[in-house]
This record gives sequence, C-alpha cells and structure tokens, in this order.
Amino acid sequence: MNCLKSLAALGLLMLGTSQAMAAPIVKQPNILLIVADDLGFSDLSALGSEIQTPNLDSLLADGRLMLDFHAAPSCSPTRAMLMSGNDPHLAGLGMMAEARKRLPPGTEVRPGYEGVLAGNVATLAELLHDAGYRTFISGKWHLGMQPAQQPQNRGFDQAYVLLEGGAAHFKQANMDLQPNYSATFLHNGEPIALPTDFYSSTWFTDRLIDAIDQPNPGNKPFFAFAAYTAPHWPLQAPDQYLAQYRGRYDQGYEAIAKQRLERQRKAGLVPADFPLDAQLEGVPSWASLSAEQQRQSARTMEVYAAMVSALDAEVGRLVAHLRQRGELENTLILFMSDNGPENASRVDPTWISQHFDNRLDNYGRRDSFLMIGSAWAQVSALPSRRYKMTTYQGGIRVPAFVYYPATIKAGRSEALASVRDIMPTLLQLAGAPMPGIKYRDRDIVPPQGSSALDYLQGDDTLIHAGDEALGWEINGSASLRKGPMKLLWDATDGKPAWHLYDLRKDPGEHHDIAAAHPEQVAQMLRDWKAYAQRSNIVIDAEGRPASPARVASPAVASKQ
Repeated sequence: MNCLKSLAALGLLMLGTSQAMAAPIVKQPNILLIVADDLGFSDLSALGSEIQTPNLDSLLADGRLMLDFHAAPSCSPTRAMLMSGNDPHLAGLGMMAEARKRLPPGTEVRPGYEGVLAGNVATLAELLHDAGYRTFISGKWHLGMQPAQQPQNRGFDQAYVLLEGGAAHFKQANMDLQPNYSATFLHNGEPIALPTDFYSSTWFTDRLIDAIDQPNPGNKPFFAFAAYTAPHWPLQAPDQYLAQYRGRYDQGYEAIAKQRLERQRKAGLVPADFPLDAQLEGVPSWASLSAEQQRQSARTMEVYAAMVSALDAEVGRLVAHLRQRGELENTLILFMSDNGPENASRVDPTWISQHFDNRLDNYGRRDSFLMIGSAWAQVSALPSRRYKMTTYQGGIRVPAFVYYPATIKAGRSEALASVRDIMPTLLQLAGAPMPGIKYRDRDIVPPQGSSALDYLQGDDTLIHAGDEALGWEINGSASLRKGPMKLLWDATDGKPAWHLYDLRKDPGEHHDIAAAHPEQVAQMLRDWKAYAQRSNIVIDAEGRPASPARVASPAVASKQ
C-alpha cells in the first residue's frame, strides 16, 4: 500500500530513535465517496453520452475507470454492501423494505431479508471513525428508519439525510415518492426544515460542505459520503439545465442509442464489432408512437439529462471547494452509481394525476412527477442489457471510477470488482484493520470483499482470483460471475431457465450459450449453490431463487 508506506515511521517513533524522529509521517488521505442514484453506464459523456458531464469527465480523465464494476440490482442492497463489505443477504438487505411491506399481513421473512441494515455488521463509517476519521453523510440513507438504525448511530458524526429511498427534488406540497411513502429529512436524528429554494443535489452538497468546514482542531482526515438522489425519479431539474436539452431527444431512443454505441466503439468501450442497432426489448418503435407520445417521451429524457448535468455541476462545486481548502491532493474520490437505470412505472397513475402537474410545459419543474421508462432506461444502460431490479448487466454493471493521482495512475481497469470490495479497499488505504467476528460488544459477519488497493496502485494483477465466484440475487433474479463467464437465472419472459454468457465476446448478453456448454452450466450451478449457501440466499433444491417469506403462526398473524 504505497500511499501509506511512510506510516511505518509511526512504529519507529515509538522506539524513540533519531532516525524515526526525522522520518516523514504521511497524513491519512481524506475519502470522498460519491454515489449517484439510478445512473446508467452510458450516461456520462466520457462513457458515450450526449449528456454534458464535464466535472465528472475531468475527474475520470485523471482517474481509474472501473470497466467491470458491479453494484447490487437496487439501491438499499447496494448501500448495505457498501456499509458492510458483504453480500446484502448477510447484512439484512436480501429484500428491500418496500418489498417487505407488500407481503401479506402475518408474513415473516427469513433472517437477512429484514429490509434494514442489520446489527451483525460493522459499518464502514464505524471502522473509519475508529481509525481517526471524521465521518459525514449527506443524502439518501435507505437503510433503516428507527433511531438505532439511523446513520448517526451507525458511525457518522454528521448525518444530513433523507431516510427513505427517494423524494421530490424540489420543496413542494407533496414530497412523497409514492402513496403512503413519506419523505423524512433529518440532521443527526432531528427533523430539519428544508429551505424554499431546496433542490436535492444542491442542498446535499451544501450540507456536506458545511460538515467538511467544521472546526477540526485535531487535524483529522474526513470520510464524506455524498449520497445523491439524482437522477432517481421523480425527474426534476432547475430551469437552467432543462434549457440545455430542449429538442435534444426529438429524434427518438433508437437514434440516441445508436449514437451512444458509436461513441463507445470509438472510445474502445465496446468491441469493434459490437452491433450499433441496440436491441431495445419490450418497447414500441419510435416511429410507431404518435406525435404527442414522441413529445412526451423526448421531453422526459430532456429532464433526465438535465438532472444528470445538475448533479455533475454539484460534484464540480464540491471538488472546487476541496481544491480551495487545499484538500484535493490528499483526497481519494470514488464515484459510482448504486445500480442500473430505473425502468419501472410502479407508481399509481391516479395518485400522480391527483397530486402533480404533468402538463408538458411543466415537465421537470416543481410539482411534476415523471419516470424515465423502459426504452430510455435501456439506452442509459448501454452497452449492457436491461436495467435496475434485474441481474442482467444493465442492472448491476455501473459507472465507477477512482481518483487519487497521488498513488493511482489514470487509465482503465478491466478487473472484476464489486461494491463489497470498497470497504476493504478504503480500510487498507486508511491503515485500518479489517474486522473479524467481533466488533465492540457484538458478534458480526466479517466482510467478504477484497481490497483493490494493491491492484489500483500497480502492485497486483487481479482484485479477485479468476476462479472466485461472485453472485447477485433480487426478487427471484440471480446471476453468478466466474471470470468472464456469467450464469443467469431469468424467469421474466415466461420461460424460466438458466442462461450462460461469455461477457468477453458478448458484453450485451444477447447470445445464450448454455445449450452448447452443459458441463460448464452444471459446474457454475454448483458454484452458485455454494455461493448462495455462504451468502444466506434462499434457493430451492435445484438452485433456483426462492421466496424468503414464511407465514407466521395464527397467533402472530392476529397481532399484525
């Protein structure tokens, strides 16, 4: 760990030698973790997009792009991975809280599927705090509503958070994400009033800057978690960003998809023979839409693009503030999305029409309520297939890069990596030990992830061994990676089956080779069963994902 080699001088200092007294001591680096919400792989201009993201592009130009980096298929499971270094099924988020609420009354779930960050893990914030860091979060928490589950009680010194999974981005009469789903903004557990000019990305940035600027007499490093809610629905953006994209998407989603793939080809982000005609599944052709449908769809994508540019501007403001403070050179910045783009339209349209103003000229403004939809979500995920809430690449392969020119050279990484690797990586960077099976006075599950620091600094050739299996599961969609090979269970098309893809040759997952390689399918299925067993994933005897729900006793059910 090159950046901390001089920390060995600390040990010599304890010996009292003159050599030790003269040795330089390297300050622990600051850590800025930036997480976008539902951002697709191709949504940065550096990754093929027409969306303007100059600040993120600038960081990426001097950073290491992680081309094979994976999150969970949805937001709170990813955040559980991030905080615990574990598969979400080991950390309480095998099922999202929202999905658990939809279960019939009297239904219990198996341990690991509670929908909140479990107490059997030590959090990244706790461990960095123990290592001498000031710890801040500003943005979305989504890991538990009760006081003991909130971030100020899971290791954060300062926590300006939205507890739920999303909310309106402007201050308005109805801030809720969906019916019976409140929007709770807190500072260290206490309600906080939002200003009238509130816009989520701006406000979260302001609060994180406030935390960083607090007096620091001990000259401690900081761990700052910028947990933005953009570009998660409802799609809303300030007028100055909406104006940038007026008319930009009038040509339709097939044309934009082709343009993004052309840029990705030129940039070497996809193979030279990758098809330019994207296979958008389950959506009508642009030409078949009425003129009004085209206007509505194009305007919706304009708002999405505006949200991404607004987010980029706030990242730029945060980075500029660190530069002004003289902190940027000693700050590692890790940027990622929490999952692939959102395709669903799960919200009751009647509720939307009753509470929001979705006239075309109000699209993206205060009191509007828009979702990107399946076609544009698939464009956002390119070159990958599908989107959030699936374990296809479009749901789990996310844009990610690490910026720390002090010890990490700029370039591209094709090494397989996962969100669960972030905790071990940052702990090694900070010179902090990995936790074992005990933390303070409680039993915990040790982190599963692997540190990527030696790899990023050029001291290793892999993050995960080629025969190591990494798995994902959510709501019955499951997959397993071993090197470039991917086994995937898909039951969404009415023909449930195991599929096999070679991502080296087929990064778009369009050519299922399972029938031609039955022995490899059988071996990877055995690997999947083993992974599921050690990761607390409920499967049936055949290895297929199974429901974690179990009916409570009549006495328990009667109390619901």
